[in-house]
Amino acid sequence: MTSRFLLCALRDRLTAELAARPFPAARGAARPARVYLHGLPRELEEACYPFVVLRWSGGEVASEADHRVVLRDSVALALGVYSPDSQEEAGLLLAELLDLLRRILWTTRLLADRFVLEEPLKAAIPGPRERWNEYHLATLQTSWNYVWPPLTALAPSSASVESV
Repeated sequence: MTSRFLLCALRDRLTAELAARPFPAARGAARPARVYLHGLPRELEEACYPFVVLRWSGGEVASEADHRVVLRDSVALALGVYSPDSQEEAGLLLAELLDLLRRILWTTRLLADRFVLEEPLKAAIPGPRERWNEYHLATLQTSWNYVWPPLTALAPSSASVESV
């Protein structure tokens, strides 16, 4: 449930932070970027722009020297913007959204009082052979760590077992 909680907390945080910053939409006036988990809804098609898709991309569990158990999860963010004016404008809007998200993530290095953003925060724009469509897209790769509580803290106490 920890990875699920991370994704939902990140979605909620980004949705709240992006609400005050509208970007041009494919159909009509500007609106805040929508935040989705794992993919775009099929029924929206191009009306989904601008968007941020959060996708769990990997993780590991490791024991530290002090016997703590540390969980590391990687979450990829895919960003998409649209500009009816030009590809140049779309590229500039994408750079603006990347800057905004990097700033939000960097200032929110502690998420939900348990997940810590690890350095570095990597950003990239897919090359021409990798791009998904004609609109401008980019990715951010994040890594978060979380220390699991000791197993003894998770086990029921003998008093609670006896009282049941």
